[in-house]
Amino acid sequence: MLQASRNTFFSAALMAAMTCGAAVNADDQQDYDMRKEQTLRTHDFDVEHYRVALTLDEDSRSFDGKTDITFSSTVDRLGGIKLDAETFTVTSVTGPKGYKRNFIQTDGKLLIHLPTKLAKGESTTLTITYEAKNIIIDSVEFGMMEGYDLGIDFQPASETNPQLINSLNFPEGARHWIPSFDHPSDWATHETIITVKSAYKVLANGSLISDTEDADAGTRTVHWSQTKPQPTYLYVFVAGPYSVLTDSHGDLPVNYWVYPGDEAVGREAFKETPNIIAFLEDLYGTKYPWDKYDQIIIPGVGGGAESTGATLLGERVITMERAGKKGANDWLIAHELAHHWWGDLIGYKDWQHVWLAESFATHGEYLYSKHALGPDEGALNLLKKKNRYLADAKNKFMRPIVTKKWDKPNHMFDTHAYEKGSVILNMFREIVGAEMFTEIMQAFLSKHGFDSATTEEFFATVQEVTGEDYGWFFDQWLLKAGHPVLEVSTHFNSSAGILHVTVEQVQGDSNGVPVYRLPFTIGVTTAAGKTTEQVELTKAKQVFSIKVNEAPLMVRFDEGDILLKEWTFNKTEEELTYQIAHDNNIGRMWAEKQLKALKE
Repeated sequence: MLQASRNTFFSAALMAAMTCGAAVNADDQQDYDMRKEQTLRTHDFDVEHYRVALTLDEDSRSFDGKTDITFSSTVDRLGGIKLDAETFTVTSVTGPKGYKRNFIQTDGKLLIHLPTKLAKGESTTLTITYEAKNIIIDSVEFGMMEGYDLGIDFQPASETNPQLINSLNFPEGARHWIPSFDHPSDWATHETIITVKSAYKVLANGSLISDTEDADAGTRTVHWSQTKPQPTYLYVFVAGPYSVLTDSHGDLPVNYWVYPGDEAVGREAFKETPNIIAFLEDLYGTKYPWDKYDQIIIPGVGGGAESTGATLLGERVITMERAGKKGANDWLIAHELAHHWWGDLIGYKDWQHVWLAESFATHGEYLYSKHALGPDEGALNLLKKKNRYLADAKNKFMRPIVTKKWDKPNHMFDTHAYEKGSVILNMFREIVGAEMFTEIMQAFLSKHGFDSATTEEFFATVQEVTGEDYGWFFDQWLLKAGHPVLEVSTHFNSSAGILHVTVEQVQGDSNGVPVYRLPFTIGVTTAAGKTTEQVELTKAKQVFSIKVNEAPLMVRFDEGDILLKEWTFNKTEEELTYQIAHDNNIGRMWAEKQLKALKE
């Protein structure tokens, strides 16, 4: 998921700051510290299937709905269930034979009484009918930004879009059009049956079962079925006068839904999609797991919103392509596609584990950038991610990536979950190697696919596949807040032919990690050529001695620019000038900034 406010970060220009100060905004840090520590939301039933039928009228911003919910009891003598139900009014609840069930709808909840208690493992089906009139959902009330189209929205025609209807269910939006247990821990199959005016096309999850027109009524009813389970925040439907462009990846149907008139630019904008699918299949060692892949343009979204087999994308995909910015949205397409493994095939048990979706998808996006555009552009992409997190660490707050502290689920979707987590995954990939990383991904997806997972289960898979205990790595990077702050200096002993590289950790211990364990590489360039030395920092202050036959022309701390860090490394004007002329793009940019500061 990429929220509207996030897309400005992914501009072509690099953020000006190459490093950030260590001080944290005290007020923002206090706001985080004051968040409530949450516990897993539990329930004593398991939803197996939803069958959702809506008849929509955009002129009155209204709908009539009927949902059949099939569930089984996870306890003995289940006497009732509690569902999430906002925005709409329930008019009746009936059982399997049409007998009425008593219910109470209050404070966003629907409580249904079962006249005959269910034994553990026993299942039943309830039919819930409901209606909603003149729908206007205050997204801020439900923990989202103002103007966010949470739940269901009727989009009026504008200069840029035709009239249409869409749902947007991240993170807790399904409850506005489906009576449901609207939490990422509960996975179910579902059907979506939408009736709209006949001029519309309708997209939803899964496979198309039927598309029927009623000429007398002037309506169209479209039936989609998702036969593989998923959580409610991934449910979706969109209805409008779309043009559908067909494509494929092998025998996988791939379609691009665009506004009429945008067909040519839309095909160009989306043309890399099959190649991105192929890249991610290789990266994760797992075939794309869903029946089809659709991408559909909607207004009001700055980035994108994954939903299984059907990604919602903002109009910027079309406008940027039309402006001649070729491939400008490939990163976004890659991010949302990566979610079809991370977030869709494997979800998260609770909001504390959202990094299993967002960090992985952001990392997949980075690796695709490196694959498609080359190592220099890939390195720039990674640096942007580091700087985005470091800016928030300085100006807002620092938190563990995996934490139970949030007031609203959306609090968990920040630069810690996206950028910091992706950089950490990349550091881990560098440690274990690309092939082992793919083996871990493949094993985790195979073991926990089509279900929600936890961070601890990921740790267990890492240990099973590698045979190594990487608890030290994940503890310092995922379970603790902050990052290393390093001071680097060098001294060349010409008589001994030894280069001494001193690294001191000065971040302090306020975030629980007084000393990081950091494997990294030192690069040394002399007139005779370049050598690299792999070392590991394990102390607050450590000196690495490297045999060098002549005075170094350039010393590169963290060769490859892998580490997430703040750092200082004072060099002479001569050293910086040489680095500007001979280093890679990241090193040159860093040296240029240092040289400018040196001359001021």
